Amino acid sequence: MNIVFKIFLSFTIVFLIAMSFIYLNIFIPVNAIQYPVIVEVVKGESLSSVSEKLYDKKLIKNKFIFKNFIKLLRQDSRIQLGEYSYHRPMNTIEILNKLVSGRFEYIPVIMTIKEGEDYRTITDKIYDKFKNVSAEYSKDQLIEILKTKEGYLFPETYNFAPFTRLDGIFKKIDQEFVKRTQKYSLSTEDLSRTLIIASILEKEVPHPEDMKVVSGIIQNRLRKKMPLQMDSTLGYITGKASLQLTSQDLATSSPYNTYKIKGLPSGPIGNPGDVAIEAAINPDKNDFIYFLSDKSGVNHYAKSYAEHLKNRRLYLNK
Repeated sequence: MNIVFKIFLSFTIVFLIAMSFIYLNIFIPVNAIQYPVIVEVVKGESLSSVSEKLYDKKLIKNKFIFKNFIKLLRQDSRIQLGEYSYHRPMNTIEILNKLVSGRFEYIPVIMTIKEGEDYRTITDKIYDKFKNVSAEYSKDQLIEILKTKEGYLFPETYNFAPFTRLDGIFKKIDQEFVKRTQKYSLSTEDLSRTLIIASILEKEVPHPEDMKVVSGIIQNRLRKKMPLQMDSTLGYITGKASLQLTSQDLATSSPYNTYKIKGLPSGPIGNPGDVAIEAAINPDKNDFIYFLSDKSGVNHYAKSYAEHLKNRRLYLNK
């Protein structure tokens, strides 16, 4: 065996070993220990940092080969920012395609806004579920922002990307609100009035089938220029339930204290859903002026104050 052949053989062996090594690291999927695996690519992050994250998460075998393979293909500048979710073993080419195409395949954040829920609890949900929001706003700042949207945060179960920012959250909720309310063709003023009444119904009426009756009572009191005297509107500013309200609370000066003001409060006291909005727009025509809910949540109606006092004694022992 001459020297030239030996050199050629050695070179071939080294080449085959190198190619095998590269093949294993590029074309053979790597099986992570546990799925799903979440990797976030943030603004200003280097390719080395991204490679390090993938390596630490056991998604790639060799960060040097991964990084230089991407550079060789001139794809390093095309990596999309975001939070990626990996659900199965993938090879380097598949991982690269995922990064440059922005296929996040994230686990969605599910957020449910319940009928009647107000801006305070919705603020808590957003602040706790979305780290991009909590990184950008303090809790107090978020509360003030959500307060301005009270009544317009439509109750529904929403799916969001985990990296969604506040404007993205509002965009989806606003779209749902428009979709659910545009059929009524209300003016801005009428819509505002409807949402205020509907938000009161959500708080005051335990059973949806009673909402139209109570909506009729609200209209009757407004027509007679009587104070609404709704505990829910006062509870909105005091944070107290009906049975916790004191005479001092009843004397509070506030555009939400319907024991003192005549007419509707200055804004919604929560975020109403379809049934309450429908009831606010189409109240039952009745002669009732008063109502109460007994301990079982059953409503009892009265056409006079004397009849209302009788209902209080019968159903609330007051």
